[in-house]
Amino acid sequence: MNRPYKQESPLAENRFLWSNVFIILIFTMLTIRLWYIQIYKGDYYRRISENNRIRRIEIPAPRGMIFDRFGKVVLGNRPYFDLVFIPQYVKDTQTTLKILSQLLHVPIQSYERMLRANRGRPKFLPTTLKRNLSIHEVSIIEANKVFLPGIEMNVAPRRDYKDHTPPHIVGYMGEISAKTLKSKNKDEPDNPYLPGDLIGKQGLESRWEAVLRGRRGHRLIQVDAFGRQTNLFESEGWTLPVKPAIPGSDLILTLDMELQKEAKKAFQGKYGAVVVLNPRNGEILAMISSPDYHPAIYQDGLSIDKWQSLISDPFKPLFDKTTGGSFAPGSVYKPVVALAALSEGIINQSTAHKCNGAFELGRDVFHCHHRGGHGSVDLREALIKSCDVFFYNLGVELGVDRIAKYAIDLGLGARLGVQLNKEDPGLIPTTAWKKLTSRSPWALGDLPPLSIGQGANLLTPIQIASLYSSFSNNGKIWRPFVVRRVTNHVGETVLEHTPELIRKSKLIKRENFELMKKYLKDVVMSAKGTGRKARVPGVTVAGKTGSVQVVSLKKNRNRRTSTVSMKWQEHAMFAAFSPAENAEISVAVVSENDKVGGGGSSAAPIAGKIIQAYWNLKKMRHKQGIMSITEKRGEAESRASKTL
Repeated sequence: MNRPYKQESPLAENRFLWSNVFIILIFTMLTIRLWYIQIYKGDYYRRISENNRIRRIEIPAPRGMIFDRFGKVVLGNRPYFDLVFIPQYVKDTQTTLKILSQLLHVPIQSYERMLRANRGRPKFLPTTLKRNLSIHEVSIIEANKVFLPGIEMNVAPRRDYKDHTPPHIVGYMGEISAKTLKSKNKDEPDNPYLPGDLIGKQGLESRWEAVLRGRRGHRLIQVDAFGRQTNLFESEGWTLPVKPAIPGSDLILTLDMELQKEAKKAFQGKYGAVVVLNPRNGEILAMISSPDYHPAIYQDGLSIDKWQSLISDPFKPLFDKTTGGSFAPGSVYKPVVALAALSEGIINQSTAHKCNGAFELGRDVFHCHHRGGHGSVDLREALIKSCDVFFYNLGVELGVDRIAKYAIDLGLGARLGVQLNKEDPGLIPTTAWKKLTSRSPWALGDLPPLSIGQGANLLTPIQIASLYSSFSNNGKIWRPFVVRRVTNHVGETVLEHTPELIRKSKLIKRENFELMKKYLKDVVMSAKGTGRKARVPGVTVAGKTGSVQVVSLKKNRNRRTSTVSMKWQEHAMFAAFSPAENAEISVAVVSENDKVGGGGSSAAPIAGKIIQAYWNLKKMRHKQGIMSITEKRGEAESRASKTL
């Protein structure tokens, strides 16, 4: 029996047709996509693949070294050992950390915290677990290396701080902040910083960061799909390129480290600052800010307790007082008032004032430091004996603006432009300043304190040293500087500092400077001079003492008893230059809240020891034929001129 023919419905035929079209379309799209990826974008993805296979490892650059004027190392580098954890080679993380904790006596939680902070990094990159290991710790790790797969010692160059390293001059290093990282990399895109890099935070490390840091290098390694380092290239005879790091440039300073050590020794046990300058060109020979700190504390790790003790110390060990500390200058300011009076014709060499121990001005009484009085004194005797009454008279006759005019002429009341740490401009009060700050004029009773360097007068230690340098060189004001030369890693000079004359006094005649040098010499060399404890055998010294009240206390109190708080003790001041004619060295000593006494009994002996050390060192070096960088350059120029 024949079965009837059954015709397919149009709906089934349409479904079959559209299925074929869809399949063809899918294969067409896949083909186009494969062509696009493999042919059209082949080079692009090949480069990405190579970049994933080849990784770049940064090589840190050794930081530039710092030398003194005689070539002695002020701050160098030495290798430090860091304990690092390389994930790709570690078999059991917990067991490894437990062994390390037992060997180095470090809580295992500390290591775990560091690993969590670096989670997600490629497995071939090391994670630092502990920095600056001691030799003993290194030997322990090496002896147990067989039990610690994946634990290595990385050697990194870091600063080699010594006990004599001057912290406020060289500064310290600290980890770069996110904000600084962004701004620095914007300014220096060709030599970028990386997160975790160290950067100068104070002193020379900060000011000369750009030349000290050097330029990092890099090496290339091959990794597999899991981020583990492989040696396929080496096995096939290929060598991946290595770009060596370029060390930073070195700084040659004007500093004399032997003199720096002697100055620190002489100032031991005191708080305040010492500045030693070359009055002929502004070179900084030594600088002390006390108390100080050891810069290695930032490199070795600073505990919270140590940080709190530093910032809570009332004498501010982190603060550079040489340039940033402002002090009333006291009697070391009297020569400024004397030069103003001489230049204005108010006094001459023979002008005398009678001192009965007090100066009455209206209802106010201003006492001399010698309550019994000095009798009739002229300018020479007034400086030798530091008679306050004599200068009270000068101050009232001159007025505040005429005193200020000559102080400003001598470079006071403005920053000297020392390229080191924060510099305070000090303060030379004027009528305009008084109206601006208190909206009232000067009272007549304000003048006597100003005339002896107290009241609103403020100077920094480096300004005091510069002032006495200008006394010695007849009014020349040099900009103080500490970096003499910058040399690159192959010894080539890339920058040399030329001494800069800021200004020369226009208001004070040469004969008045000569007279002042003569009188300041008598302050030290005379038997009755208040600065006689600064004498140095075989050489002349000219200077002036000063004692500055911090608070108003009765003059007959015993300042050295425990009944008077140390913070209320007077500041002891002394400034000097030597020799009295054609000086080679000027010194300013500011001893805060000194328990020993005033400038004559406490600060002058310190300056005397520093000046004596200078001359002793010079004599010794002359015998040994040792010359400073400045002397070597001068000798070379002299030979060249003779040859021509």
